[in-house]
Amino acid sequence: MNPKAHLLTILLSSLLVYSGFSKAGSEKLHSHTDIVQAVQQFLENHQAIADYKDRDIQVGHLDPRLSLTQCSEPLKTYLAPGARTLGKTTVGVRCQSPKPWALYVPAQVNLYQEVYQTADNLAKGHIIRESDISLIKQNISRLNRGYFTEKQQLVGKQTKRRLTLGKIINPYQVKAPLLIKRGEQVELIAKSGLYAVRMSGKAMMDGARGDRIRVKNLSSQRIIEGTVTQAGQVTVLN
Repeated sequence: MNPKAHLLTILLSSLLVYSGFSKAGSEKLHSHTDIVQAVQQFLENHQAIADYKDRDIQVGHLDPRLSLTQCSEPLKTYLAPGARTLGKTTVGVRCQSPKPWALYVPAQVNLYQEVYQTADNLAKGHIIRESDISLIKQNISRLNRGYFTEKQQLVGKQTKRRLTLGKIINPYQVKAPLLIKRGEQVELIAKSGLYAVRMSGKAMMDGARGDRIRVKNLSSQRIIEGTVTQAGQVTVLN
């Protein structure tokens, strides 16, 4: 190859390499701010979050070194597999343009609501009265065992264990009180259409309102099942 042709080859090669770097360097990158805003909007509009006015949603920062091609399509956002909607969560963001990419963005969702706590020390087996409870605003994303927001959900319930003053009450700490105890005599009401027959029975097990329990009919000595409707009363539907 003559010297002039060799020099021309070197110059052309240099131009091609420069052109490649120029294209990569000028390629438009997707804004991190846009990604964070997409995650924020997704969480604010999520059905499990949107109804709460008192909320705090914090989206994590993206690594500044992260370079993603500008997405030509609207970003797709979704909860990552296994992620919760409350507390620490993770949102997936996907670009479905010709140069696709996907990533997961961490976030913290705090929702605040008034829930019921004890207004006094309550002994085990205590039947809760209205004066025993009071409202307090709490971050419900931290109440993993549940909580109560309605007074009628608690009044009349029985404590399963001793509860100290200022304790947030959860469903595992209370139960419906027993209306019938095993071995006691009860009134059996057998209903069929518009007719009802009353008879005496003996409870074979404890029962709260709505529980199905076994009862011995003292007339026929048969064991039947019925529903506890009130103290000392079991209803059987035919």
